[in-house]
Amino acid sequence: MSIEDANKSRISDEDYWAQVALEMTAVIEKHPHDRRAVFMRGNAYLDWGRLDEAIADYGRAIELDGADPVAYNNRGICYRRKGMPDRAIEDFDVALRLRPDYRDALNNRGVARSDKSEYEAALADFDRAITLDPNFWFSYNHRGLALWALGRRDEAVRDYEMVGQLLGRRG
Repeated sequence: MSIEDANKSRISDEDYWAQVALEMTAVIEKHPHDRRAVFMRGNAYLDWGRLDEAIADYGRAIELDGADPVAYNNRGICYRRKGMPDRAIEDFDVALRLRPDYRDALNNRGVARSDKSEYEAALADFDRAITLDPNFWFSYNHRGLALWALGRRDEAVRDYEMVGQLLGRRG
């Protein structure tokens, strides 16, 4: 273990994300069109829970490169966490237009649709994400929640069992 690794273990997650945000801010001040630095600061703000700042940075990253589906997906995550599922779905839709096989955006859109009790539409997203990646336990878990909400308990239990298998816990 390097000294740098040891130092990281002594700081809290919040302090770490604050440090990353400050470092990226310094880069952005010198290079205002550095999309990567803006995007990385947005990620730090998202992980830190500073959603408005993250939304602003993802918006700036999109201005600098509107063809990046990950920036739309991550901004959608922020909107969803702020309780704005319609706005989140708009961003997930753009991410999926840019990259139709974007498993995470499908899963995230399904979660936002579930937030709105649009369970059938959510199931379609989770099904497609699972088709793209049969080992994506997040989608099995979220699909199980949607199935449970629809009263389809046996199917939900099967999805929960699959989650356990994928995470290495059997029976």
